[in-house]
Amino acid sequence: MRSVRRLVGIVVATVVVTLVVLPVTQASAQTTAQQPSPTYAIKPNYGPVGTQFTASWSNAPCRDIRILWDGAQIAATVAISGSVGATVPSNAAVGSHTVEFSCSGKTSFGKAAFRVTAPPTTSRPPVTTTTNPPVTTTTRPPVVTTTTRPRPTTTTTRPTTTTTPVTTTTETTPPTTDVPTTTPEITTVPEPKRDLKLDREAIQPGDSLEATGRGCDPNHSVVLTSGGEKVGATVADGQGEFRTKVQFGKIVPGRHLIAAECGIVLTGAVDQLVTSSTGGSSSTLVILVFFVLAGAALIRFT
Repeated sequence: MRSVRRLVGIVVATVVVTLVVLPVTQASAQTTAQQPSPTYAIKPNYGPVGTQFTASWSNAPCRDIRILWDGAQIAATVAISGSVGATVPSNAAVGSHTVEFSCSGKTSFGKAAFRVTAPPTTSRPPVTTTTNPPVTTTTRPPVVTTTTRPRPTTTTTRPTTTTTPVTTTTETTPPTTDVPTTTPEITTVPEPKRDLKLDREAIQPGDSLEATGRGCDPNHSVVLTSGGEKVGATVADGQGEFRTKVQFGKIVPGRHLIAAECGIVLTGAVDQLVTSSTGGSSSTLVILVFFVLAGAALIRFT
């Protein structure tokens, strides 16, 4: 009786296992039969070093896709179907190379060939360099002409006075005074461009002089000179304009050229006038007073 029960139990277990395993096996077989084969391609499949190409695939057996160039990975993405860009390595030799589609870099599901071509030859025209000759600026020194007038000669006659009661002879020798005549020296300078504006055309000792200019380099230092002597300095503003005082170290009669250097050279001219006073008029007045007093004394004795 027990043997019969065991036999029945074994038969029932076998039937249950068969009913469970058979559908699972059939479903797995159907799934395997329905899975399409993977496809793959590269485009373009030729070009020189550095060429970019696209590797595309569909129905891959995995999601972790690695693109290999002669066994070395050059691109990767995660997609059963899709595409990824890649670049021909810089050390690739001219000729045929293998582009491999791999799952995780281990299992290959496709290979394609890429032909590396020689890079194109480009001939460049020769570069011609032209050098401009240096510009030489020659500044001529001013020509100074000096005119000297002869010194005037003053002659004094000594008067002799005689009276009847008393004979008195008065000899008066007034001092001889040389009246110097100062003539301004005439200095001839080149006619300036007059792009340096001066508020006076002529100055005398003690007069102030102001210069203005424009066209300089913005914020450039400005140095004013006359006859090699520095007579002023300032800095141009953002528009290249300036205004400053001009101060001569010494007074020399005549026309003077003033140059302002501020990236460019601006020029202007001013005349220096010098007037001198001498003691000639005072000496003459003393002599006249003496003769008036002497005449009055003679009239009184007479």
